[in-house]
Amino acid sequence: PDTEMPFRYLHLAAEPPRFRLEDGPLGPTVHPLRPVNFESGDEALPSWVAALPDRPTVYATLGTVFNNAHGIFAAILAALRDEPVNLIVTVGRDNDPAAFGPQPPNVHIERFIPQSALLPHCDLVVHQGGFSTVTGTLNAGLLMVIIPISADQPYNAACCAVLGVGVVIEPGERSAEAIRAAARTVMDNPSYRRNAERLRDEMAALPGPEYAVALLERLAAERQPLPTS
Repeated sequence: PDTEMPFRYLHLAAEPPRFRLEDGPLGPTVHPLRPVNFESGDEALPSWVAALPDRPTVYATLGTVFNNAHGIFAAILAALRDEPVNLIVTVGRDNDPAAFGPQPPNVHIERFIPQSALLPHCDLVVHQGGFSTVTGTLNAGLLMVIIPISADQPYNAACCAVLGVGVVIEPGERSAEAIRAAARTVMDNPSYRRNAERLRDEMAALPGPEYAVALLERLAAERQPLPTS
């Protein structure tokens, strides 16, 4: 009843602070943790990233599961390739960058680039709202335009909107014009950057995975609920 059993002893919540839509206090055994992102594969950061012109860099991705949405990639390219930005788009290991046709020199389309290596070079991330992409972007203190597709993405996008770190493009609004307007909004309004940097700092202050290990060891030894201190 009241979903008490799953969190009766311990709830390890590896998510950004205040990343929730529900009102009310957190559960009695919730222990916030700093989200730590995992990278798959052995790809390196392309050498051309270091030579990008001195202007804002926008990174666009639809993650590793929903990157077959070629229409959304096309809308992103149409929205941003003529803007005064460096545009980097990763389309997934199973997609061919050449399938998106010729692009101007400021646009780079790749299959995959490690997010943790690329984000320090970026100013804005256009993405689908997957949890790992959200937390990676917030860990870097970057702006967002979020185009949720499915699964947990609409919820994650709504949380980001409430936190004031990005603009959400709803399913019926996925046009180049809407994406361009959203990108301009977050880049021109300093409040989005302030909110993103504030949340980055709050996340950095949270304990990491070693704290979770200590809690699990304590739980195994004491066999009693571990209330939040």
